[in-house]
Amino acid sequence: ETGLHYNLFRYYAPECGRFVSQDPIGLAGGLNLYQYAPNPLSWVDPLGLSGEPIGSENNPFDSSRAARREAMRQAGIPTSQQPISQSQNSSGREYSYETPKPGGGTGLSSVQEQTMDISHPDKPHWEAGQVKTDDFGNPRMNKYGRPQLRNGKGKAYYGKGGCE
Repeated sequence: ETGLHYNLFRYYAPECGRFVSQDPIGLAGGLNLYQYAPNPLSWVDPLGLSGEPIGSENNPFDSSRAARREAMRQAGIPTSQQPISQSQNSSGREYSYETPKPGGGTGLSSVQEQTMDISHPDKPHWEAGQVKTDDFGNPRMNKYGRPQLRNGKGKAYYGKGGCE
């Protein structure tokens, strides 16, 4: 026995953490034609064609909690921090946090569960980031009564029916 694992399109050598043949999709899979995924602990590549980070749309977390914590990490919100407020509507939960601003002071960040997102139907996820404010520093709200998030927000998907 060679000790190699066959992944439908190519063989993987677990002792060295890479494939022994080039990626059949070439450079579209990344610059390293032999890699498994950039981080084999948090990415999956079951067919050996292209890796997906855990929490992405095609590789969701098993639980809402794990997705929420990842979105918070991406947005730079400590997962141990307590929210200053919380609410819930038909789309899911929302938590608000005071977070440090560059240059000093504090700003408002929000972590929002999205279960009815029109652009991602049937793909529940969490979004987290800094809240947009008006000229007077008041939070800008969307039509659902939630704070609007600035660009560059964190996002992590979770599977339907996942445990809390």
